[in-house]
Amino acid sequence: MVKKILKIALWVITGAALVVLFIFSRKWYLETPLKGITFNLERSHDRGFVEKDTVMAYAEAICDIKHQAKISSIDLMKIQKLLGNNPWIESSSAFIGLNDTLWIKAKEYEPVLRIYNQDKRSVYVTEDGVIVPSSPRYSPRMIIANGQFLFPIPKGNARITDSLYVHTGIPEALCIAKAIRKDDFLAGNIGQIYKNYNEYELMVNNLSARVILGDTCAVEQRLARLKTLLEQYSGTEELKPFKTLNLRYKNQIVCTK
Repeated sequence: MVKKILKIALWVITGAALVVLFIFSRKWYLETPLKGITFNLERSHDRGFVEKDTVMAYAEAICDIKHQAKISSIDLMKIQKLLGNNPWIESSSAFIGLNDTLWIKAKEYEPVLRIYNQDKRSVYVTEDGVIVPSSPRYSPRMIIANGQFLFPIPKGNARITDSLYVHTGIPEALCIAKAIRKDDFLAGNIGQIYKNYNEYELMVNNLSARVILGDTCAVEQRLARLKTLLEQYSGTEELKPFKTLNLRYKNQIVCTK
């Protein structure tokens, strides 16, 4: 019985010692000055919408790096808010590692289409249908859509399924752009999508004829027919006399001079 009591007492003392040790070590850790900030930004190109220097400057100000602020005073919620308010950041996280460094990780949106409205203002659209504002500092090369698009410019992000955008033609333009991007030949030869009322036209490089796509019904089959035609007459003058190439008809292309 005595041995059992001593064993229980030993466990209690050991547990209490561990708790005290944890409290002291945590207190010491929280009083340690933050050593620095590391910002990892994931994007497919060297340049992008997110200004790394600007994000770092704000983060350093929040963390008061100049005055070696203690880890306990670091407001991670403010850092997360800073990242969350950036309309070009898709996802992000911020945490303090064991090396007393604040780690910021962010992924930048990668748009596949730029659309201009009738006011000549533009937005970008990602493959998943997220609408991202344009930036004066960065203009990536991609398919452009213009014409009779009437939509408001969002203050931050929006989605093509939102009520303000679902009937603007943006979802259809994205559908066409995604179909073009699936084929390297088409992606290299089609630079613009034009909205003409409820129909869509394509601007093909080095081709003066209007390419009438129509609506988005069977868009991949229509584009396949256009690809066959362009490949067949590539480097020739055969298509030069034509005014329009109409892809709306099944299994054929109607050409007019």
